[in-house]
Formats: sequence, C-alpha cells, structure tokens
Amino acid sequence: MPIQYAQSVCLNGHQASDNVSWGVQTTGFCDKCGAKLISICPSCKNPIPGSIDPNDYNSDVFILGGPTVTPVPKYCNSCGKPYPWTQSAIDSAKELIEMSELDSTDKESFNESIPDLLVDTPKTKLAITKFKIYTSKIGSGIADGLKEVLVDVVSETVKRAIWGV
Repeated sequence: MPIQYAQSVCLNGHQASDNVSWGVQTTGFCDKCGAKLISICPSCKNPIPGSIDPNDYNSDVFILGGPTVTPVPKYCNSCGKPYPWTQSAIDSAKELIEMSELDSTDKESFNESIPDLLVDTPKTKLAITKFKIYTSKIGSGIADGLKEVLVDVVSETVKRAIWGV
C-alpha cells in the first residue's frame, strides 16, 4: 500500500518538503523567508497532503520515476478554508483594491471577485472580466501590485486569460 505524506510549508507558501510523516507537526522556519513552517491546517488540524510514494516496500506496484514534488495547495481539502499563504494573498489584493480610486461599489464588487480568480468555478470567467475592467481603471501601479500578489495563487486558467502566462 502506498504511503501518503504531508507537506511542510511556510506561512508564506514556500514548500520545505512534501514527504513529512503524516500527522506530524513540522517545526522550524523557512529558509527562503524566515516564516514558521506548518504541516497541518491551522483551522482543522488535518495534515496538508503531500506526496504519495507508490514504491513503498509494501506495495505490489512499481512506478518508474518514483515520487514527484507535490504542488502547494491553496485550500484545505478537509475544511475548505484557505491556507495562510492563500489568505494572505487575498487580503493583500483587497488592501491594494482599497487603495485605488475606484468608487465603493466597484471596490466591493472587485473584492468579492478575488477568491474566484484562485480556483476554477462557474464565476471565474466573470471574475476575469471584472479584473480586466477594474485594473484598466485603477492605474498601472496598483494593477502591477495586484499581479505580483496574485500571480502565484491564481488558477492556470486565470494566468492565461489575464497575463498570457
């Protein structure tokens, strides 16, 4: 039977490891930014899923190449809440929007659309359209800041649609 590991990720979203023993809380700090490392969801205390080793000694299956690096998730698959790095990106984007000269109705609409840029939902295409409309109104400084804050957490669909990445 394959072994499921957890991930060790800093509060800013840098992955330290994707093969931490399941259920073990990581200690230490990120070598990239100095933030605390976690391996369990702060909200529900379930492990952050990491790699699955299909070549475990108990397995009857051998897969060439072995384990691969697991992407850092945005949301907990147990409680559905955003991980700290995701929440930080959302909060930073909303703060930048608040700094813009949009009127309060536009700011509220733009802020509400930010979570739909992070995952593919039925509202993602609408969120992309709002992003394009509102960033054309707010000027390049805040628009560039939003890109920097969001580029690592938005869905691949959004990256292609907005920035051609």
